[in-house]
Amino acid sequence: MTSPEFASARVLAIDAATRIQALALLDGDQLLENRSQRVRYNHGSALLANVEALFDAQALNLSQVDLVAVGLGPGSFTGLRVALASAKALARAHNKPIIGVSSLAAAALPLALSSPDQPVCVAFDARRNEVYAALFAARDHTLTTLLPENTYAPDDLARQLRALNLSTPITLLGDGIAPYPALQNLCDDPAFHTPPSFLNTPSAIGVALLARQRLATHGPDDLVALEPNYIRPSDARLPSKP
Repeated sequence: MTSPEFASARVLAIDAATRIQALALLDGDQLLENRSQRVRYNHGSALLANVEALFDAQALNLSQVDLVAVGLGPGSFTGLRVALASAKALARAHNKPIIGVSSLAAAALPLALSSPDQPVCVAFDARRNEVYAALFAARDHTLTTLLPENTYAPDDLARQLRALNLSTPITLLGDGIAPYPALQNLCDDPAFHTPPSFLNTPSAIGVALLARQRLATHGPDDLVALEPNYIRPSDARLPSKP
């Protein structure tokens, strides 16, 4: 459980692991702002402007925040770099602690907490016929990993999820489900469940809650050393030397 000191912390949370840019501002148990925007090209042109608009809507500024939280992925290489660079810049400029958390775990957390012991599988599209995925469940207000974060071939992930033969339906989340028939077919199986589309997005609220827990148990992350969790090498390649 989070200590009272950190449970009351005001947190700015950012996640850009997918094409959805998610921002949230929490003040203790009160959700002040929760915004999601599909980004057409990249997150860089919109992120800081959207953060500024979020604070303007609440007549607050970043100096009044206790913690900057950011999703570290896995996910879009560009999105992760932009989110982390922006979070670091904001934390450094205002001398605030920073915490990075799993974007997959953050997406799972709100639904997992609302239905304890009901497993939640989050899959983000990793392209190249792969997904970034993991399976979680909430137990005693803490998120437990049932299937580790990794890149999975859709067929292999579907097989592993079916083989678990769990007593409660698995909730399927993320933009990695619909593009792949092996995972999309799970939605017709009573052993699986898909939530309404407005819940099927990355969660900056989850980022904020996980970061607040981690701050209480481990303290802040190192601002300089904090890096995204890419899991696999980037598709981008530097030009070869002549």
